[in-house]
Amino acid sequence: MDERTTAMLQVLRRLPAQTLTATMRNPTSQAERTFIGARLFDYLAAAGLARVGGEGLTDGYVLATASDGQRVALALAELWPTMADKSVLLAYEQDGAPPRDGVRLVVTGDHLSGRSLGGIVAIEVRRAAPATSLEVPSGAVALGGLLERPGIVDATALGARATFELQTPKLTGHGGETVPPRRYRGARLYELLDDAGIRFDPAAHEDFLRKVVVATTADGRAVVVAGGEIEPRFMASDVIVASGPADGSPPAGVPSDVPRLVVPHDLKPGRWAKQLVSIELREG
Repeated sequence: MDERTTAMLQVLRRLPAQTLTATMRNPTSQAERTFIGARLFDYLAAAGLARVGGEGLTDGYVLATASDGQRVALALAELWPTMADKSVLLAYEQDGAPPRDGVRLVVTGDHLSGRSLGGIVAIEVRRAAPATSLEVPSGAVALGGLLERPGIVDATALGARATFELQTPKLTGHGGETVPPRRYRGARLYELLDDAGIRFDPAAHEDFLRKVVVATTADGRAVVVAGGEIEPRFMASDVIVASGPADGSPPAGVPSDVPRLVVPHDLKPGRWAKQLVSIELREG
């Protein structure tokens, strides 16, 4: 067994054990599996890779690497207990026996199990730097990074394609206050990227799962959404770039907070970045 896997197992077996039964799907079949392991969140804290206090919660992500070189990315917010309603495990037992590939990452909430990667040998936590030196007109967003056709989506164009509407759930703010539901209209984040021509590496299996989307706000804040959260065959969340509230304009005297990133599956609005100026697709 790889020495990196052995070291990982030593940490995992000291952590509270979690049991998870999940249906694992690929494009041609599916099977129900029962896993035992530790939460990835607990492993990050025990290994000193992330602070429980939440540093890097919105601009951080995890990059998991398998022994064959395959990698997948998860936003740190996806596995933070107060932010996400999903289970993410590093499993050392599958259906009553050790996995044949040592340690398996198990991610619930994805339709296909491409991010439930086997043979994990390395876990890294990274933080995304915001985009710099941007000159974007008010209300517009620059699309860049790993795109064939980077450019500016101005307020008129964004509003014209804003055919999707969603109502947000009731949330809890970071101060404990209740954030009431709101209705937004906007464009799905994945569709914006897809229309700009996502650059894929043909040599990499499920290349988009190792990518991250970095949204930068006017005040220089960076927010990360993992590729697997928005890819239609995987988690397929309706993360949108909102062009405005669906029920009209803001009241007089209230500054506009759009374009705004809306992440409807989060339990807290930490990634609901307002006044976006840039969206970049990057390698994890």
